Amino acid sequence: MRIRGHHLCCVFCYVGSGAASAREFFGVDNAIPQLVDTLRANPALPVEILCDMDDVCVICPLKRPDGCGRAADAAAQNEKLRQWDRAILERLGLTSGEILPFEDIVERLRRGIADIGEICVDCTSAGPDGFAAYRSGLAHGL
Repeated sequence: MRIRGHHLCCVFCYVGSGAASAREFFGVDNAIPQLVDTLRANPALPVEILCDMDDVCVICPLKRPDGCGRAADAAAQNEKLRQWDRAILERLGLTSGEILPFEDIVERLRRGIADIGEICVDCTSAGPDGFAAYRSGLAHGL
């Protein structure tokens, strides 16, 4: 499975929030719940880490040909997300295209990114508690 850097963190934000649906947490329907289900079912799943659109984007109802349709300018939105992807991979000591088991990525997240708010600045999905949902999700796991 191919997953972009920031989606690795989105799964923990979503799970930690306790939300029942993507719409409830993110404000829009997206493919993060399906990704969570896939990773829960197979924590050893080999994951290719990317700094661009991934398998999650492919099945997301927000996808446009030039990027993420969550914003009016999908290409600009995708470039913002690519910056987050690159920053996350850097903090995890990974490069785009590397493949490792998801459970190893989780350990790197726990060691390398305690507060995702330092990277995902102006995230439209952050709740009023900031990124407490990420910290909770990461602490308890999927």
